[in-house]
Amino acid sequence: MHPRPDREAERLSALHALSILDTPPEAHFDAVCRLARALFRVPYAWISLVDADRLWCKASAGIAFGPTARDAAFCDRVILSDAPLIIEDASQDPRFRGSALVTGTAGVRFYAGVPLALQPGLALGTLCLSDTVPRRLSEDESGQLADLAAIVVSQLRHYEARVASQAEALRRRASEEALAFANRNLTLAEQMARIGHWRVDLATGAVTWSDEVCRMHGRAPGDPATTIAEALDYYHPEDRERIVALVAEAREQRHGFSFKARIVRADGEVRVIVSRGICEQDEAGTGTALFGSAQDVTEVDRAEAELRASTTLLDATLEHMDQGLMMIDEAGIVRVCNERAIALLDLPRDLMRSGPSFDAVRRHQVAQDDFSKSEASLREQVAHAPILLHPHTYERERPNGTVLEIRTVPLPTGGAVRTYTDVTARKVADAQVAHMARHDGLTGLPNRALFRDSLDRRLATLRRHGGTCGVLCLDLDAFKAVNDTLGHSAGDTLLHEVAGRIRDTLRQEDLPARLGGDEFAVLLGGEPSAESAAATAERLVAALRAPVDLGGREATVGVSIGIAFAPEHGLDSDTLLKRADVALYRAKSEGRNTHRLFAAAMDRAAEERHRLECDLRLALQRGEFALHYQPVFDLAAGRVVAVEALLRWHHPARGLLGPAAFLTLVEETGLAMPLGEWVLRGALRDARGLPPGMRVAVNVAAAQLRHTGLAAAVRAALAAAGEAPARLELDIAESAVAEESGRLAELAALGVGLAFDDFGAGASSLGALQRLPFGRIKLDRALSASAAFPEGAGFLCAVVGLGRALGRVVVAKGVETEAQLAGLRAAGCTEAQGFLLGRPVPFGELALMLRSRGGQQGGEMRDGRVPRWRA
Repeated sequence: MHPRPDREAERLSALHALSILDTPPEAHFDAVCRLARALFRVPYAWISLVDADRLWCKASAGIAFGPTARDAAFCDRVILSDAPLIIEDASQDPRFRGSALVTGTAGVRFYAGVPLALQPGLALGTLCLSDTVPRRLSEDESGQLADLAAIVVSQLRHYEARVASQAEALRRRASEEALAFANRNLTLAEQMARIGHWRVDLATGAVTWSDEVCRMHGRAPGDPATTIAEALDYYHPEDRERIVALVAEAREQRHGFSFKARIVRADGEVRVIVSRGICEQDEAGTGTALFGSAQDVTEVDRAEAELRASTTLLDATLEHMDQGLMMIDEAGIVRVCNERAIALLDLPRDLMRSGPSFDAVRRHQVAQDDFSKSEASLREQVAHAPILLHPHTYERERPNGTVLEIRTVPLPTGGAVRTYTDVTARKVADAQVAHMARHDGLTGLPNRALFRDSLDRRLATLRRHGGTCGVLCLDLDAFKAVNDTLGHSAGDTLLHEVAGRIRDTLRQEDLPARLGGDEFAVLLGGEPSAESAAATAERLVAALRAPVDLGGREATVGVSIGIAFAPEHGLDSDTLLKRADVALYRAKSEGRNTHRLFAAAMDRAAEERHRLECDLRLALQRGEFALHYQPVFDLAAGRVVAVEALLRWHHPARGLLGPAAFLTLVEETGLAMPLGEWVLRGALRDARGLPPGMRVAVNVAAAQLRHTGLAAAVRAALAAAGEAPARLELDIAESAVAEESGRLAELAALGVGLAFDDFGAGASSLGALQRLPFGRIKLDRALSASAAFPEGAGFLCAVVGLGRALGRVVVAKGVETEAQLAGLRAAGCTEAQGFLLGRPVPFGELALMLRSRGGQQGGEMRDGRVPRWRA
């Protein structure tokens, strides 16, 4: 590699700064080459510029150059100094004899090159001469060659000047653009910041406003006020005098000033500005101008007003909010504490107004024993641990009973906000809700859920540790009659009274519960035995037998109780309750108002009852029911005046069943209405085969009386049979009278006969007998049986006399002996029926007997005796 000039980087920078490389040919450079060729009588002349890696020919004469590597050129040696390089015979010079110019077609032998330098030591290129024969230059020729090189350098200096001029133009244009850009930015900045500048020439009074100041005053940009007076006239009348005085003082005292004031635009809009100014002075200290800025702070002023209002509102909110609030900063200092927090925590107001640390507040609380009702872990934390600043919520009770919910919310900058909410009422309400969820709302007793939970826990303990557990299931007798007759309000009063009596009868360790409706249960405490459970049941029966005053009206209900024990009768609650319920059903079926202990036979009876219930549901659709009829005799005339329809069930396995075997199930399974309608329609259909004037009596169950569609069903049955209403008599049992709810009046309005059935079987209501539209009284069979004994004759005569006094026909039921019949006739009974006189038979047999015993009236009396019928 050939040597390089010492200042190569600087040389290349100067060359590139000319921007001459790779430019098109130029005439003045070409002219120099032609002149050199002619002047020195050589075949070749050229001007070359030496770049970093190449030689570039700017102009030439007699020779053409393509791209030439710098190291292969004579010129690379020329630029190493400021002196010309003369080579008389290149073929003899070891530096160049291998050059392409020497060995090639150009055949160069002689070479002369003069460096072209704009500055000493910085040759940018060369002016070259060459010949094909060796030669020398005279002294004059060397001077001429130097002159030609000076001409080329002057041309390069033109390049240099042009580049400098262009650079200056670019610099000036950049400066102008930068100034314009700065002015635009200043204008935008003023516009965005609502800040403008102004100037007042004190000598002339001329006013200069920036565009933003113009906009502030509602004027177009570039349209400032023309005089100081015009500018001052914009200020609000209430502010103008103050501003004039400030400006005058600044002018006289030659000092700065600032003020905040309102200006009023031409359109009436009021803006608030802040203006600051200084007084410019000349070298003599004389004021020459006032210069300053103006900022539109209308929105800022409005925001500050809103902030003040918000702060006031926030302060009022903090002081009147229902929650206590403390704000603790990152250093643990209480910065905010509202009145509610002071009141809830009983904190000294002086302490909290002094900006205490939160630790100081806690120390005060500990000293006041404020955490005495808190858990030990919380007391330990309060006493020794730092305040917890992570989000958390807990509750604690203060010594005065107030329960506080304390919530901590960390702040992003450190510290936390802590709120204190009085949740005492909510805790009480929650406890009440929890109590209500597990207690009966009417009676206050535990409900089914709590009873089952308690029973499950007792049984779990029993399974682990042994022992006994007793359960009583209670069901009120005749409660539904009270509820339907006197209304739900009276029923609720009765249940409340019953619950109180149950509670008062039991021991402290016993758990009573209302399971729903009129069903109650008792979980016996301790280690009960069959004897102690029976004793408890007897006390309950006695307590609930007493009448209850329901607002001036007395009601009497009883209770049936079933008893079951664990482990004897089961070790899970479902089994135990089921078996107590089975025992309860046995108590009901055996007379009610009593108690029974579960026995294995009861399960079999319950299963039998379940099967019978399933058969009963299918019996009606299978046509298994039938009607039998028992004659009713007029004792005076000795003839049949009515027949009573009695239901029979042809059970496929058990044979013919009477009503006593299934009527209770009929009512419990909801079949009373459909089966009752079937009886009505069948009896009235058969009545068409009876002698004229003979009544047909049909029994009506309590469940039918409760049904709103009973009267409509009777009307439909009469219409279907084509019988007159007087043909039908409805027998209403004494036990069902309490549930009639106005149904008897509806039935009486149809024209059918009504009979008070089984009178004397219970606590007969004479008021009901007088009030309700009964045409007949049917004596209970027990009352009829008393007619055979002298000691019962008086009472029987009184009952019959009462019926006759009320205008009722008295009918004796269940007559089975001649002595009973004689006594009933003596007492004045009008009609009678019973096995002595005739057993119930199917309608075909009845019709045959009626035809064979005296024609249409059947069974005429002979010799003063009533005829006997035998089935």
